Amino acid sequence: MFEQSPFFIWIKTMISRRDTLKISLALSAMGLSAAPAFAWRTGEPEEKISCDILVIGSGIAGTVAALQAVEDGANVLMIDKASENQRGGNSRVCLGSFLMPEHNTPEAKKAFIEDVKKKSLGGGRTDLYEVLADNILDSVKWAESNGAAFEPWLQQAPWNVGVRIASPGQYRGMPKLLKTLFDKYIEKGGKVLFKTKAKQLLVNKKGAVDGAICQTDKGLLQINAKAVILGTGGYSANREMLEAAHPGGANILIRGNKFITGDGIRLAQEVGAGTMGMAGVESLHLPVVFNGPQGRGSPTRALPYCLGINAEGKRFVDESLGYASFGKATLQQTGQKVALIFEEAMLQKEKRIGMSVELFKRAKGGLIEANGYEQLAKEIGVQPAVLKETLEKFNASVKDGKALTAEPPKSNLAEKINLNGKLYAFYPLTPSITMVYGGLMINKDAQVTEADGTPIKGLYAAGETVNLYYHDYHGGGILSQSLVFGRIAANQAVKYIKQ
Repeated sequence: MFEQSPFFIWIKTMISRRDTLKISLALSAMGLSAAPAFAWRTGEPEEKISCDILVIGSGIAGTVAALQAVEDGANVLMIDKASENQRGGNSRVCLGSFLMPEHNTPEAKKAFIEDVKKKSLGGGRTDLYEVLADNILDSVKWAESNGAAFEPWLQQAPWNVGVRIASPGQYRGMPKLLKTLFDKYIEKGGKVLFKTKAKQLLVNKKGAVDGAICQTDKGLLQINAKAVILGTGGYSANREMLEAAHPGGANILIRGNKFITGDGIRLAQEVGAGTMGMAGVESLHLPVVFNGPQGRGSPTRALPYCLGINAEGKRFVDESLGYASFGKATLQQTGQKVALIFEEAMLQKEKRIGMSVELFKRAKGGLIEANGYEQLAKEIGVQPAVLKETLEKFNASVKDGKALTAEPPKSNLAEKINLNGKLYAFYPLTPSITMVYGGLMINKDAQVTEADGTPIKGLYAAGETVNLYYHDYHGGGILSQSLVFGRIAANQAVKYIKQ
């Protein structure tokens, strides 16, 4: 009970890594233990190997960091607890968008930073958004130089930011991109061990991280390294951590990779790392999805243009704010099941709606077509009279692409809907967790830091493990931060080991 009190949590947060080590020594002197006596803490590894840099995780952040470190001349070993055919973390199952400004100009980068800040409501690591803006376009060029391919830049209206999707397109491009960069890593001399789970980070007498104890099918393996880079993802598949972040979080549909269980966060915390942004529903990324027997789909691209309708036949959120805000609002609706509706004219006009329609066709479900509002109401299980009233009131409030007097208002991308024309709906849509916000604290050099900002020597992190965002984010932001900070982590780790 005491450990769950806000006062204890505050005290625990404020204790630094140095204090933690002192407490551990004091407890040992009294015959007590500061942590459970797990086997990997007491057992003797059957095998010991060495490398310059150990990269933990094979998603986009880990793969990029490993490849960059090899290019920088280091002897690199990548490990992942997954098998070879399951490698890649959330990166292999994501849409594949990389967020970036259109041009590498001061004006474009400034607009990018402002949009990212606005989207996250001023939360997250706003101090690192400038690093992201300064490096993303060059990092994309670096990926292209290693064989990666991307689709043309596409603006995320109504914002100034845009994305480039891994070729050949949504969901199909990321497995190809990951394989391309991984193969290049192996080609350039990198090494990898799969089904190798990091259990504990090693710390030398100087307080620097210098390796890890790992669990393999054969037993314990000790990997000695001069630096460690964490790219293990967040905790979106760890129901205990989800519940701790938000009551009821353990019961939400998990859509991402089952291996994303917070390993890197836990490992770093055990050596004193600080975390931020890992509490409240604001820390959870909750896009709505159609979860059918033959496939899944999320109408991310179309959503800002559509109207969200709940089980009562009414709107409930400003759809133009995007899919992260929409998902959180859906969590509060009756039955947590909603529809997104649009009409034929909008489909013909907006390319992004068409992209979502094609995605749902591949999922073989979740896309409804209807002739008029009455048929649509029956298909989505609402009263026709209520839906008619909802749409008529919305139409009456539309002016100059906005519906500011609607309830709730729609601040952008508002268009009138022809009640008697051909209508569509993505339905049924429910909230799901694909990733989380928040994570380990890092600085501009991707060094993992203590809660007070003190760098932990020899330890670096990138990707969802150190998620920069909070409240909300622009789709593609995670892959971009993984690409940028994966490279920075590698560059800085190589510099560190050469000192």
